[in-house]
Amino acid sequence: MKALFFLYEGYVDWEISPLSYILNETGVDINTTALSDEVTHEGKFRIKVDLNIEACDPADYDILIIPGGEPAPFDKDDRLLNLIRGFDEQGKLISAICGGPAFLAASDVLRERKYTTSIDDNPEYTHYFNDKFMSETDVTVCENLITAEGNAYVEFAVAVGKELKIFKDREDELETVLFFKNQLRG
Repeated sequence: MKALFFLYEGYVDWEISPLSYILNETGVDINTTALSDEVTHEGKFRIKVDLNIEACDPADYDILIIPGGEPAPFDKDDRLLNLIRGFDEQGKLISAICGGPAFLAASDVLRERKYTTSIDDNPEYTHYFNDKFMSETDVTVCENLITAEGNAYVEFAVAVGKELKIFKDREDELETVLFFKNQLRG
């Protein structure tokens, strides 16, 4: 199984940290891509990505993962929007948290699907979203899309894990939640 993380300047690193940990622990191959060779995340660490976005083929991956952050000006970049459309056209999983769903909306893959986001009330992005399809839940799985509120990063990680079928059973899934919520102490 193979996952592609799209990273961009100012992305919120902690929103995808539990997910990247789970994927690594379960043997999922991970690649990172961006619109440039390096990006700096919200925590101010500079990250060198594995592949330039032009080198990414959705056929090579099972899922695209997009962290939250400030979407502008990246929400207008055709290279990214076309990558997202490619994943959607192939029915591949696409997951986005916090501001990440703005990229899904900008690429028109949200269409009339339920979604969750933390950025829908920002005037710069309201034109992307149709409130009629906004979910009231922290995490929404609709067809091949997984979207989440920014503060639901553990729940987001678990939802992605469930869709990828990486948990051995329900007990494994619950143990993962308890681990990240610091509730495994005996």
